[in-house]
Amino acid sequence: MKGVEATPEETERLATGNNNGSLDCKLPAPQQQPPRSAFHSTRVFMLVFLSGWVLQGMFLTYFVSVTTTLEKLFKVDSKTTGTLLAATEIGQICTALFLTYLAGRGHRPRWIACMMLVLAVGVIGCVLPHVLYGTRLMDVHLDAHRAGAAPVCSINGNSTFMCDQAQVKSSARSSITAVVIPWLFVCMLVVGVGQTGIATLGIPYVDDNVGSRQSPLYMAITIGIRVIGPALGFLLGALCTRVYVDPLITPDYEYSDPRWVGAWWLGMVFIAGFIVVLSALMFFFPRAIKQSPLPPPPKKAKEKREPLFKDFFATIKRQLTNDILMWRTASSVLHLMPISGVYSFLPKYLEKQFRLPTHDANLVSGLGGILVMGLGIITSGVVILKVVPTARQVAAWTAATAAIYSAGMVVLMFVSCPEESYRALTPGVNNLSCSTGCHCDSAPYSPVCGQDSYTYESPCQAGCLNSLQLDNSTWLYSNCTCIDARLHGEKAFNTLRYYHVNESKAGVADYDKSDVTPGFAVSGECGGECSSIYAFIAIFAAVMFVHASGEVGAVLLIIRCTDKHDKAMAMGVIQFAIGVFGNVPCPIVFGAAVDAACRLRDAACGLFGACASYDSDRFRHFYLGLSAALMFLAFIMDLLVWSKAGRIDMNPGEARRSPHARRPSDTQL
Repeated sequence: MKGVEATPEETERLATGNNNGSLDCKLPAPQQQPPRSAFHSTRVFMLVFLSGWVLQGMFLTYFVSVTTTLEKLFKVDSKTTGTLLAATEIGQICTALFLTYLAGRGHRPRWIACMMLVLAVGVIGCVLPHVLYGTRLMDVHLDAHRAGAAPVCSINGNSTFMCDQAQVKSSARSSITAVVIPWLFVCMLVVGVGQTGIATLGIPYVDDNVGSRQSPLYMAITIGIRVIGPALGFLLGALCTRVYVDPLITPDYEYSDPRWVGAWWLGMVFIAGFIVVLSALMFFFPRAIKQSPLPPPPKKAKEKREPLFKDFFATIKRQLTNDILMWRTASSVLHLMPISGVYSFLPKYLEKQFRLPTHDANLVSGLGGILVMGLGIITSGVVILKVVPTARQVAAWTAATAAIYSAGMVVLMFVSCPEESYRALTPGVNNLSCSTGCHCDSAPYSPVCGQDSYTYESPCQAGCLNSLQLDNSTWLYSNCTCIDARLHGEKAFNTLRYYHVNESKAGVADYDKSDVTPGFAVSGECGGECSSIYAFIAIFAAVMFVHASGEVGAVLLIIRCTDKHDKAMAMGVIQFAIGVFGNVPCPIVFGAAVDAACRLRDAACGLFGACASYDSDRFRHFYLGLSAALMFLAFIMDLLVWSKAGRIDMNPGEARRSPHARRPSDTQL
């Protein structure tokens, strides 16, 4: 039978693609989609995105790991380095809300790529002070730590010329520091702007392109692997600080020598290079990996792109009126402050409390703390995936982790090494009654351990008249009028035996043991190794594991308590609040707490430098006590979130799906 022929008008409409719904049986076959590239895969995006997030975390903790080197090189205090760390958060504050609003509705991978480039620019900027001033700074530093014995007792008082020279050299260092510190502050601001887009845009992008059932596992992988970044940053800092600041020069002293300055700039070059490579790859990812079944008509898509800030303030209002989000925001700020504050100065705490060298302190900070946190985060994500807890159960566990952390910090306040035994440690007073004629007021802090097991600020304070070099960094000082030769301190005599020095060279062999006669001292403090570090690491790692196990649930509560289209904005609100109320004041506050525990600042000829000695008890109480108090406030906020968490649906995709409908497959891993 002959088929029905179309009219000329219908034929024209078919040719132009405008059939107005008629002749459906004669519609052309749908066009096949172009082949999907390797960048249309959640697996590939996770690889590139997490690599960038790891590098971001690496830079922040790497900068923390070299702060003691910067303080020694530029002669600044902990509050100054804390201000530099706070600059990254100021950069986030300036961009978080606007960036997440604009980029959350745009091509998020391209925005992330641009932010990576900005991050790389800031990191490279931090290297410039070494390129411009590295040689001059090292000359001043080495002049201040002359390759020779520390100042001994000067009966004639001929230290004026030395002070004049020291003041000239220190003024040169001060002029460089006055330029470098503001420059580093600006570079850290740029770093903060760059790192904003990675977290606030990447996590919602991942959540939108996987099923809600698999989202906890993806969040655990995302947050858990991100924690590897700070751990690798500490490890990289440990390696770079063992490399001399000028890798082309091999000095005649080791990294334990006060003259040693590690290559604080070297790790930044590696980090910036890899970030640039990852940003180039990020540009190739599509706007959405998980394709919608029915794309919006062109007219509607055009309407969505018209005004940039049409509903910006309405979106902000929705977030501010979301009571659960606000309490969760307050909780996030209080959770982050103690963690950020502790890790900002953890290497210094380990150095001063447990007498660890810089590279060992960085290794402990990375392996004993941050890697354990990553394990806790991944473990909690797997548990949430298998158990599928309710929102109230997730909120309850988050509150419990805060309480356990606070209690753990209180316990750690009682884990320490014995206090260093100083013969006298009074700021501004360098002479003892037995060394009043030695003119020690201009002597720098160069601690020596006497055979009486007391530590003296300098050989001059101990009244030592003679010196003998044992190796590149170890000296023997004899005829010390303030040291009782009848006593036999362990470190002093072990040093003599190690270098095979006869007691006659130390000037103690022929003394009458019944008389108080001059003794000897060796360079360095008397305190030895401390086994308490192992108990500290065990308790600290356990506390960090437990606290990290609440991170995945906390992020899921934020994402699930907001509208789907407001996920990026909710993350931006959290990021903004964390920056303003958490990360900006946190390093400054903790830096001030660390400085408050300083009992002696290095000073020579009236010129003050970095802190030379800390009061161990005050250091523990200020540093760990502040962390415990802030986390207890977070516990109270978590209880408020728990009381309202019953309104949150942790699996919205499962609730909307018909029980008889075929479950659509999630985006491939």
